[in-house]
Amino acid sequence: MFKYSLDKSSKKFICPSCQKKTFVKYFDNENQIYMEQQFGRCDRESNCAYHLKPSQNNNLPIYDHASILITKNQSFINTNEVSIHGNNFKENNFIQFLKKYFSVEQIKAVILRYLIGTSSHWKGSTVFWQIDEQNRVYSGKVMLFDKENGKRVKSPFNHINWMHKILKIENFVLNQCLFGLHLINEFKGETVAIVESEKTAIMMSLFMPNYLWLATGSKTNFKLEMLNPIKRFKIIAFPDMTEFKSWDKTSKELNKLGFRIKCSQILESKNYPEGYDLADVYLEINNVKELTENDKTINHFSSLNSAILDLIEIFDLSY
Repeated sequence: MFKYSLDKSSKKFICPSCQKKTFVKYFDNENQIYMEQQFGRCDRESNCAYHLKPSQNNNLPIYDHASILITKNQSFINTNEVSIHGNNFKENNFIQFLKKYFSVEQIKAVILRYLIGTSSHWKGSTVFWQIDEQNRVYSGKVMLFDKENGKRVKSPFNHINWMHKILKIENFVLNQCLFGLHLINEFKGETVAIVESEKTAIMMSLFMPNYLWLATGSKTNFKLEMLNPIKRFKIIAFPDMTEFKSWDKTSKELNKLGFRIKCSQILESKNYPEGYDLADVYLEINNVKELTENDKTINHFSSLNSAILDLIEIFDLSY
């Protein structure tokens, strides 16, 4: 008989990770007692996957692959928070900005797709939830945009925060995932596009909806841990202006590990200002003017600037 085994009765406890009453404790067969609260397995294997085993030697925890992310390096936010913050879009500066360039139907669809939220932390602020392919909510990045020009508000301070801090969740351990990662399960295509900012991913998904657009959230998040869940796809990376060398170097290193990444030079080749991204190109080709409903079409956009035709060609000819 094993010294420790999962309890074979039907009794369930509160899971230390997801707080649901779906937790099966480990049982000490020698002493006929339950192990400490942290040792056990959650039955919600898809939505939680918490599993912490007691050591056979000294009662110190050992971790399997799944529980490393959850019990040692990762916390999650209750999915109810996504629903709670999925409203008040008339007060959401970013959504109001999008209305200048996209139809109401397009905006409603992209809100539901990326599960964009609204926060009252700052009036008009937006929540970009980081949700993985198992629909686990890592956290939400809260940002404030100027609803007129779509730029981030950085004065008198940089308006960026995290939902786990706003919700005051104690002992929260943040370990990020790609923005939009939850969409890979329903994506039927072969090519995924990676950009840095959540704003750019959302806007490009409206402009070129045939491709899956994900965001790293920062220039330093273009790395193995973040990209590993999409390794099976062909990947085209679009670094912001001046970041090509760094992302291209990472791409070449990851390709040696079996990835298929092409790093685009479209921004570098056009001599755009430092920090420019695809969303900025998109706004430039429209001369930063509000469009009529008839103008809000891909054909109109692609006829305005050769950079867009170059972008389409990248997808068509990359592989």
